[in-house]
Amino acid sequence: MFTLDILILIDSKFGQKLSNMGLRILVAEDNKFTAMQYQKILENNGHTVIITSDGNECVKKYADALTNSEFDSIDSHPFDLVLLDHNMPKKSGTKAAKEILSKKPNQKILFASGYLRSLIEDQTGEKLLGKLDVIEKPFSLNMLLRKIDSMSRKK
Repeated sequence: MFTLDILILIDSKFGQKLSNMGLRILVAEDNKFTAMQYQKILENNGHTVIITSDGNECVKKYADALTNSEFDSIDSHPFDLVLLDHNMPKKSGTKAAKEILSKKPNQKILFASGYLRSLIEDQTGEKLLGKLDVIEKPFSLNMLLRKIDSMSRKK
């Protein structure tokens, strides 16, 4: 049986948790073990996590969340962050990102990928500034938390 020890990350300069509490995060990851790791560490840090197994399911969950909510403003989103694997069956992360951004152009999206930033920029047609970013595999779960914290602080 696999166990994952969770560490509470403390910013030594300010003595605060690094990760913002209570983010709604939509995850698309086809590797079940990796998805489970993401879910466990994110939920243990106070986030609400919805896991999908491919780009098609991710876009559907995103559209359902839009339909079932009051998010009418271009600046409001059903999720604070969408975490996408790049290479998935049925629909790639970049294709899912394009569809999500067509619905909500300011949605923050983080790619977890072994692919180069420039390839993802080319495939999405978006510069990875602010709302889009990449954390390159391999990375630690602590690095993921720091990256999510950093993105959540950007306006």
